[in-house]
Amino acid sequence: MLYSWVQWRASVVAIIRYDFSGVLPNVNDGDIDWNAWRPLYEEGRSPQFAVDSAFVRDLRKSISA
Repeated sequence: MLYSWVQWRASVVAIIRYDFSGVLPNVNDGDIDWNAWRPLYEEGRSPQFAVDSAFVRDLRKSISA
């Protein structure tokens, strides 16, 4: 895997803070249910994919619209 579990989690938190800064600027590692996210990490999914999936975002639709 490209990321260790700790690095992957830190990346997820950073992406959430950046992408949702207006509503979740102070999200921390302890605020997230990592048991729910762990399968995405184990599948080799990127942190960005995990965030997009968790927040039900399909960036392909945004690009083609």
